[in-house]
Amino acid sequence: METSRNLAVLLSVPESFLLSGLECLATQYEQEIHPAFLIYGSQEFEALAAVELARKGKALEVFIYASNAAGDLPLNPEVWWKGIYMGVEAASGGGRYRGKAIHRPAATLDAKKPSAVFWKMMDLKKQIAGMPIGRMQTLAKKVLLPDRYLPDKPTLIEYPFHQTKWFKPATAANS
Repeated sequence: METSRNLAVLLSVPESFLLSGLECLATQYEQEIHPAFLIYGSQEFEALAAVELARKGKALEVFIYASNAAGDLPLNPEVWWKGIYMGVEAASGGGRYRGKAIHRPAATLDAKKPSAVFWKMMDLKKQIAGMPIGRMQTLAKKVLLPDRYLPDKPTLIEYPFHQTKWFKPATAANS
C-alpha cells in the first residue's frame, strides 16, 4: 500500500498503550506473524471517518502525542512517536474488536469504555527527537497548530516534510 506524502494524522495515545504496543509488536515478530500491526480502539468515529475520506485508500504517517506520560507536561508539547495508519473498522455490537487479540496491546484490554471503532497501525517507533506540535499545519485551515496544542481527537495535518532529522527512529544507544 502506498503511503501518502501530502497529509498525515496527528493523534494522542496514552504512553502506556504505546509502550505496550512495542511489546505487542515484539510478540508478533517472535511468532512470525506478518504483517505485524497494532489495533487501538477509539470513540472518535467521526474524526476517523474524515481521515478515511481524505486518505483515499493510501496509508498515512501518524504522528503520536504520548498522553498521560511520566514526568512533567512540557510547556510546548511534542510528538515523539510515529507509525503508519492503515485504516479503521467498526467495533462489534458490544464495542469489542472482531479480529485476533494478538494485535491488541495488553494495556488497551482494560479500557473502561467500549470502542466505537478500531484503527490499525504498523511500524510504531519512538523517535530520537521530539517534533513540536506547534510546527504542524492543519489540513483543513492551513494554519499552524498553537504551540501549546494538545490533540484530543485525530487531526489531519499536512505532511511535515521539513522535519527530516526527526524521521530517524530511536535505538537502544540513543533512546
